[in-house]
Amino acid sequence: MSVCMFKLRPIVNHDEPLPVPSHNMYTMKPVQEAARTQGQDKAPSSAATGSKGDMAALEGRQEDILKKLSKLRIDIEELRAILRQPSQVTASSLSTSSNVKCPPCPELGESRDIVVYASPKNPPYSLLGLARVWRASCPIQISNHTHSSVKEAPSAALTFVNEVTGVPNLKIILIWKEVPETELVINPIRHIAVRGETNILRFLSRVGPTDYAYEANSNLSQVALLDEVLDNCQRLARSKTVKEKQAIVRTFNASLGKSEWMCGQPKLSIIDTAVWSVLKQQGPSAALTQTLTKWMERCDSMLL
Repeated sequence: MSVCMFKLRPIVNHDEPLPVPSHNMYTMKPVQEAARTQGQDKAPSSAATGSKGDMAALEGRQEDILKKLSKLRIDIEELRAILRQPSQVTASSLSTSSNVKCPPCPELGESRDIVVYASPKNPPYSLLGLARVWRASCPIQISNHTHSSVKEAPSAALTFVNEVTGVPNLKIILIWKEVPETELVINPIRHIAVRGETNILRFLSRVGPTDYAYEANSNLSQVALLDEVLDNCQRLARSKTVKEKQAIVRTFNASLGKSEWMCGQPKLSIIDTAVWSVLKQQGPSAALTQTLTKWMERCDSMLL
């Protein structure tokens, strides 16, 4: 036997009619009343028939869902197989008479589109230089965009405009943005990024024309020397004192020596492009020697 100390009236009485606003568009019977009326009207035989009909409809919907899931699984497997395939770039796809070809790069995919974020304070002139030098063997198309963090497009953006005849083998989407250093995004889905202009040049030398791949040199000591010059470019871009900058510039002068191009290379290479770009970013503060000044003029005539 239960004993209650207090008795409370119901807070909500569903038997009482609720006021309905006059401006409503549609009227609807109370849910409780509709359910009660439906239960009273149904006979046992009709309830059994309705139950079988509901089960048949449920089974039909389940079959449709299973078919859609099966088709979705097949589509995913086909997409996965496509993404695993390397980029098919052959000499026939190049709009050039040269025998040089760009090697396949699975990271870039079929589209071979990359995004580069660059600060207006340090324009990546090396990308523009590569577009000029690789024009015949591996056409590069550069397009300019300005991020919302930059109030207006830098004056250097007018320089980064090039025309490509035919279909480009590589599309670089250059976005001017307030970033600490130049950044290349290879695959936004996998979040693969390459930071630093010299590191970007290292990457492009591996996916670009084979005769510009400095690492293909069989002389390992020469490759190490070229890598050291690229490291000095990165150091100069990050240096803050005048003394440190002048010391790095002297190493460039030593690497050039009496040769026409950096490190005694027979022709303009990725190394020249990297040094040329970082010295242009420094401006007059670089305090170039007479030898480096003449070398810069040769680079300007070929890369600008």
